[in-house]
This record gives sequence, C-alpha cells and structure tokens, in this order.
Amino acid sequence: METSKNQIEIKLVKAQRGVLFFADDFIKYGSSDNVRKILSRLENDGLIERLAHGIYIKPKKDPLLGTIYPNIGEIAKEIAKRDKARIAPTGVMALYLLGLTTQVPLKVVYLTDGSQREVKIGNRTIKFKRTVPKSFAIKDELLHLIVQAFKEKGQQEITEEFLETIKHAVKKLDEKVMQNQVVYAPVWIQKQINNLYQS
Repeated sequence: METSKNQIEIKLVKAQRGVLFFADDFIKYGSSDNVRKILSRLENDGLIERLAHGIYIKPKKDPLLGTIYPNIGEIAKEIAKRDKARIAPTGVMALYLLGLTTQVPLKVVYLTDGSQREVKIGNRTIKFKRTVPKSFAIKDELLHLIVQAFKEKGQQEITEEFLETIKHAVKKLDEKVMQNQVVYAPVWIQKQINNLYQS
C-alpha cells in the first residue's frame, strides 16, 4: 500500500493545480478500496480535496480568495470526458452561458447519451439526464444553447426584451449552421431564430 501511495502521490505532485482527478484514474496502482484509502490520506495531508464521491481536485490557491474551484461546466465536461459521453447544457444553464441571466444555477441539468446520474458538488448539483441521440442532432454549441434558451422560456413567455437580448447570440451563428442545423430545432423556435438572423 505504501508503494501505491508513493506512486499516486508522485502523479499528484507532478500535476498542475486546479486539475480534476477521478478515483478510477489510479486504478492501476491498487484495488479501488485501497486507492480510496490512499486518496483519503492524501486529502488529510492537504494535497488534494474531495469534491464529490470519487472526484478530487488538486486545489489552486489564491492569497486573497483561498481555494479557486473549477466552475460547474468544467466539472461536467471532465465527467463526460471520463465517461466518453456527450453532454449538452439545458435550462437555466443555457441562459447563463448566453449571458441572459447572471444567476448561476444551483442545479444544473445536462442532456447526455451516457448514464443518468446526479453529482453533488458542495451546495450545487449536476444532473445528467439521459436522452435520445436525436437531441444531439444540433452539433453547433452556440445554436444548441440558443434553442435550449427558447425552450426554457417557453413559447408563451417570449418577450420583445428576451428576443432583443438573444439576438446578439443569433447574429453570431455561422451561415452554414443556419442552413443545415436550425432544421433540427422545434418549428416555432426555427421561425424565431430565422427572423432574428434576417432582421
């Protein structure tokens, strides 16, 4: 176990601050039970912090702000990368990423083609909601966010103010994306996006 601890410690010491680790990353150094015990000891030593079950970070320290944690979006992307799954933000997270709200949601929902689960990070929750492959028909990240923002608002709640704000994002869409990918959005959203793009 001591050798395993040394090997894991060396890997962590060499890593940059702010990097996320999963318990599974160290599976070649011992059984999952041993690895968890070692990570727990290294956490007590202050080398790493546990963010959630099986998820650790080598903390980045700031003299004024203390520990700087990655944002929820970065953590979600790392989990997806580990699971070799596609994810796409929905709801309030889409509004936030487009700058349509300044409120960082406490519960973030991502569509995924991986396994469905919830991960608690402090007082925040990342929910991975399993969906059909068709949900990933829109490949362009910006267009996906725009479509999700419209869905979050709902057809009846679309105001002039909302359209004026989201127009900036729509205008940034690539012409090819407009031609080939908008068709995968619900018809009412297609109309809204086309109108804004052409206005």
